[in-house]
Amino acid sequence: MAETSAGRPDATDYLIASKECEIQILEQLLRMGQLVVCISHLVHVLQRERGASNMYLGSRGERFGPELQAIRRDSDRQREQFHQALAALNLRQNTVQAGSRLLNRIGYAVHILSDMDRLRDEVGRQAIPAEAATRVYTELVQGLLAVVFEAADAAVDPDIARLLVAMFHFMQGKEFTGQERAAGAAAFASGQGGGEVSLRIQHLIEAEERCFEVFAGFVDPASWAVWRQCQQDTGLIEVERLRRLLCTSNERTAFDPRLGQRWFEVMSGRIDTMQQVELCLAARLEVLCAGKLSAARDSLAQHCSVIDLLPRFQQGQDDAFVVFCSAEGGLAGSDGYHGLSPQLGRSLIELLQSQSRRLQQMQDELNNARTALEERKVVERAKGLLMTHRRLSEEEAHKLLRRTSMEQGRRQLDVARELIALAEMWT
Repeated sequence: MAETSAGRPDATDYLIASKECEIQILEQLLRMGQLVVCISHLVHVLQRERGASNMYLGSRGERFGPELQAIRRDSDRQREQFHQALAALNLRQNTVQAGSRLLNRIGYAVHILSDMDRLRDEVGRQAIPAEAATRVYTELVQGLLAVVFEAADAAVDPDIARLLVAMFHFMQGKEFTGQERAAGAAAFASGQGGGEVSLRIQHLIEAEERCFEVFAGFVDPASWAVWRQCQQDTGLIEVERLRRLLCTSNERTAFDPRLGQRWFEVMSGRIDTMQQVELCLAARLEVLCAGKLSAARDSLAQHCSVIDLLPRFQQGQDDAFVVFCSAEGGLAGSDGYHGLSPQLGRSLIELLQSQSRRLQQMQDELNNARTALEERKVVERAKGLLMTHRRLSEEEAHKLLRRTSMEQGRRQLDVARELIALAEMWT
């Protein structure tokens, strides 16, 4: 690092250090983006494994045995790629950038994935009910999605953060669709409907719609176009017909078990189509991260080139003056910089101010991107309080929040914040 005559680092050293820090963070974001892509693939195959396991358990082992084994092999391959992406992330060298919450989420995901073999053994022996197996698979998926959520929350580039917010909410909406497939498959395969099945399907449909609404607010135009096209190709008429059968069923309803196969097929087609959107988002994420990193490196090289001209500019060489002005867009008003001529001082200050303005703009855009994540945190915390103190299920807690907000004519977010504030007053 260069030093001034007083033995202290020069302002230009801090400017370069700022750019180098930005590059290090973007390198970390690129690796994190690659991890998110692996999570997307792993979640998709786990959702397929969950659905096939439900068909297998619901039919008492008579159906989907070979299909389940093939899906498990796909899951194992994607799980290995996930662990390889974790190794490439090299978290021990990037603890500050990653954040403690993100590292904790990754640790939890790794832990619950290590228990998959026990779950598979119980499914194979039909020693676990379909509902219990669904809960375990759902916990696996939610653990992985929590990593994506924290990655979005920890992202320091606004464009990358927005894309991660869109990607998380789309993946979460797709996960609710997967849960809907599993619940419906178990009900149809067993041949019996019921009030709980009806309420469960309705709750999941509403949850899907909320996620896709947030996704629509953050997605890039190209991915949005893919999503719109997919919605026209997913056989929604058949999906809606079977949904109505489930939502209007009761304890006396007897389903034709063959409907389970049809339900699984149409819902799997819908989820596979959603995967095309995820692939588009994943490709966009990798391109965006790589592009940001390349641009930051080019900017650092340009800054270094300009700073290298400063001694020549100080000596009054006109060619250096022309290059400097063209690279940085002109001079700004100032009374000079310590140790430099007034013209050179003004140019250096403009360079520093330009970097400062850019970072502030990025922070403002980043705050906007994080608003959706913060709102989700507040609502989830309020639901947790209701589940703990009122002994409600997750669905019941959500319905209570929604009903209260509708009765009071207020946003669900405001009701959640008030609930949290009241809980803190009494603890």
